[in-house]
Amino acid sequence: MPAGFQVFTNNGDVLQIDNEAVVYSLRKSGQVSCNINAFNWIDYVGLLDITGINHPMVAVQSSTPCAVEIIKPTGDNFPQYGSAGRTYVKFTTNTTNAQIQYFLFDQWNAPGGNSGLEIFNAQGNRVFHSDWYLMEVVGFLNVPAGAPNRTATYNAGSVGSNRALCKTLNRVITTSQQGGAPVTYKDAVRITGGNAEVSYVAAGDYGNSDGWNYLQDVPNKIIVISTSTLPANYG
Repeated sequence: MPAGFQVFTNNGDVLQIDNEAVVYSLRKSGQVSCNINAFNWIDYVGLLDITGINHPMVAVQSSTPCAVEIIKPTGDNFPQYGSAGRTYVKFTTNTTNAQIQYFLFDQWNAPGGNSGLEIFNAQGNRVFHSDWYLMEVVGFLNVPAGAPNRTATYNAGSVGSNRALCKTLNRVITTSQQGGAPVTYKDAVRITGGNAEVSYVAAGDYGNSDGWNYLQDVPNKIIVISTSTLPANYG
């Protein structure tokens, strides 16, 4: 950090504020219902339109295993998954009508009141306001390569209460289904008993070939974010 100072959160953690970038803050939060069943299988999808958002990071607070990815449909092959040219967060579960609490963060100039602390960079752009709902990272969890396998779960570690999880990779596995094309399974996260759990959910998407793994054989990292000061509905 070439220049800056320290600001402490309510939890006593230090926030980095400098002249390099706008800090991540909450842009939108709410609940998504996973009720789109495009393939008449066990995958249920919810969509959140985020077109125009610059650098989205999505964290979920869910007791149901949920795979999260950002998609941009092209053409009209799967109109259930949104309109061509738009950008969406796609939430996939294997539970119909699962309600997923999400927190969407971005590097943006969020609204600020007329009082508080503001920080500007050398170009005169505001990079921090004390009114912003900041993305407070409280930990990282490591998921080893190959863990879990498709039919198992992996306990990534304790996170406690008032936490949301943000994946850094979207790992997939494909398997052949009886009488059909290979199907993709995507890694999902949930919080259960104060722990972060990783598993795979059937996504319904066609896979390339049986046994084809994309990033499943490399480690993954989960960002743990505090939600203690974040509104459940915002934006």
